[in-house]
Amino acid sequence: MPRTEITHDLRSIMEIHLFRRQLAIVIFSLVTGLALADDVVPGDRKWDFEGDFSGKPASGFRTAVGEWTVTQDGKNHVLAQSASNADSVFNLVLRTDVLYSDLDLSVRLKAMKGVVDQGGGLVWRVKNSQTYYLARFNPLEDSFRVYKVVDGKRIQLGSIKASGDTDWHTLRITMNGSKIGCHLDETLHLEVEDTSIRGYGRIGLWSKSDAQTYFDDLKVTGKLIVPKPPETINETKEFEIKGDRPFLGGHEVDLWGLRCGNAFFSDAVTERFIRNFDNMNAHGINLVGAYIQGVNAGFPNGDAGLNGFSRHGLLLPEVARRMEWLIREADRRGMVVMIGIITPRKDQDFYDDAAIQKAIEETARFLTEKKLRNVFVNLCDEFNHPLNADKLLIREPDGPQKKARMTAWFKAIAPNIEAGVGPHWKADTEDHYPTMDVRIIQKGMPIPKEGFVVNVEPIREDYFQNDGIFNQTNLEAIFSNCRKYLDAPNAVLMFHSGFVQGITNYSGTAPHAEMGGYGTGPTDRGIRFYYDWVRDNVGKWEYPSHVPAADFSINP
Repeated sequence: MPRTEITHDLRSIMEIHLFRRQLAIVIFSLVTGLALADDVVPGDRKWDFEGDFSGKPASGFRTAVGEWTVTQDGKNHVLAQSASNADSVFNLVLRTDVLYSDLDLSVRLKAMKGVVDQGGGLVWRVKNSQTYYLARFNPLEDSFRVYKVVDGKRIQLGSIKASGDTDWHTLRITMNGSKIGCHLDETLHLEVEDTSIRGYGRIGLWSKSDAQTYFDDLKVTGKLIVPKPPETINETKEFEIKGDRPFLGGHEVDLWGLRCGNAFFSDAVTERFIRNFDNMNAHGINLVGAYIQGVNAGFPNGDAGLNGFSRHGLLLPEVARRMEWLIREADRRGMVVMIGIITPRKDQDFYDDAAIQKAIEETARFLTEKKLRNVFVNLCDEFNHPLNADKLLIREPDGPQKKARMTAWFKAIAPNIEAGVGPHWKADTEDHYPTMDVRIIQKGMPIPKEGFVVNVEPIREDYFQNDGIFNQTNLEAIFSNCRKYLDAPNAVLMFHSGFVQGITNYSGTAPHAEMGGYGTGPTDRGIRFYYDWVRDNVGKWEYPSHVPAADFSINP
């Protein structure tokens, strides 16, 4: 065979081998969610805590349970677990930046205090705080044991007697495949086999209950994976108002909205709205409004909306998570989100005005720290509601001063995020005040000629008791209102329906993040007609502008 053909064949074989190797790495990364550092590399590591400050957490370690801080033992720095917890509590601290499968792991430890429990140990192949292998020495029980902890349930794999004292001891484990070797001071040995926890995991330190223990000289040898670090928090596009016109990311934009009042009701509901964002964009919708304190939930219980704050005004973590998720997904598509904070149906849940102030400040701080800028804020929906507003802070008299006070609380923390207060349309209160950024109106209030105007709640033309069904008169009123806002360059409409906002409703499936049908009857519930109208009259949304869509309605 000619040399050139041999060379070509060898090159082909090498390319195939390289491709397979790279493919295996990619598949591994996708399955495990880990980015490989030079694939799997040798990784000897040691932590003696000498570079850490006494009284502070150890650098690179993450506390799952307990109180883990660096302290001094003579002239030596050690990592101490100092919490005194209940009998069933497992105190746990993890090294977050390296993962091992087969390894040789050791630590020195000294039991300091403990009535219920003493001592501590090593954990490895840690998947989370509920699943890992554990080897521990307990001088109070004179025992040296190895366990597996699976989904929070601790199961003993082996045990031997070990005389207890409060001296320094060295605990070492090795694991190769399913074989586990445990050593205490290289004199006591345990060998077991187990296949329950496989693959790579983190390493860490452990104690139980009130066991207060010193740890030092944590060492590990083995092939390691360095996980990809978390992505840095990026600032979203900035929403601004210039000359009564909306701008996003420096571009002047037209906004067409949808009131999604209870979008934070649950993870599933938030996900449904996010999954519909692309369809919204295809129909020209690029603004959504969601409320931390759930708004009118309709039928059968108007108060069923979720209150995203504690009684003292603390933002609930699960609601904060949903809010960031929705806002960032909106930003990916060049969309704007209106966040509502206080609502009259939930204001009575606050302990006092200080709790309302706390809620406003918590929201401002969260949006600022998370760098969420593609937003504007409705500080209080339906100010001076004649029936549902209980707290005097959100009622007349002295409305302008109270609205300005709430705005000042928010702006002191988030000065660059636009905010306003929305009045109830039939209450004797103004839709403007000196320090507002956004002029918020609702229902059938006339469109002011000055200010950037947002109708956050137009008249709802369907009933919660029969959501998503509209007659011809309803449609004519909706389209007429849409046309008014199309002709008002300083005003924005956020379409409102029981179909989207209610919880349960007569349909039994609300809130609906999807557009559904055309609303002609029980098997065609929906607001597709609004989606089509925006697409046909404004265009589909491709940030930073609306563009003509290939689809259009023949018989709208």
